[in-house]
Amino acid sequence: MKYCLSIAALTFLLPGSLPAQSDKPATDPAQTRELIRQWVKTERLVSEEKTAWQVEQKRMQELLGLYQKELKLLNEELEKAGGAADLIDKDKEELEEKLTNYRAAQRVLADAMARLLPRGRRLIGRLPQPLQDELSADIDALNAPDALSQPRDVLRSMISVLTTAERFNRSVTLAEETRTLPDGKKISVDVIYLGLARAFYAARSGNASGVGTPQEGSWEWQARPDLAEDVRRAIAVYRKDQQPQLLKLPIAIEKEASK
Repeated sequence: MKYCLSIAALTFLLPGSLPAQSDKPATDPAQTRELIRQWVKTERLVSEEKTAWQVEQKRMQELLGLYQKELKLLNEELEKAGGAADLIDKDKEELEEKLTNYRAAQRVLADAMARLLPRGRRLIGRLPQPLQDELSADIDALNAPDALSQPRDVLRSMISVLTTAERFNRSVTLAEETRTLPDGKKISVDVIYLGLARAFYAARSGNASGVGTPQEGSWEWQARPDLAEDVRRAIAVYRKDQQPQLLKLPIAIEKEASK
């Protein structure tokens, strides 16, 4: 089960968005600014990837449209010609030239997809599980060993992935997932995603809870048993099972190493 809502609807989850409760320490403004910076960076990454793909898509679609028309004319001419032995040499040369141009257009598209597909596959690794489930058909197409044999399908799937990822990044998403405990036991947990930047999970009872962040190739989950009650209350408010209330979830920021 999955729910989506505007990012603004969960501002109670962000430290500093509401006054802190009297029995909890004040929020560090530097942490809030760093979280916003990372969030903006993630959204900018998705936006830049989408823009690059849209430019490439427009160029390829125009090119394919032109040569698809020429291929149609070629097929019509070939059908008219049939098996006639007296096909005029000039007409034959023109038809062969059109076929050569069409094959050249296919190679241009294939070369472009060969350059862009590795970037698309790296992006897929940073997508959370609910988004990967939603995009399973497109992801399977992009990860297929022979994906580049169908460059038009690769282009279509990449545009779908980027468009859906951008929508996910602008929303809050609640999902049910499975987590493996240190003792090897698997349990169901509720996970609330803040776009593509961060997530919190908690079991419906007990102290199994934690924080998730995207890493290169996958999401990394850190156990935080001390957050269980706060995460469950946040999810209950999100589901409207409880009345709105002041809530605050601590967010640990790891600054990027200097290059």
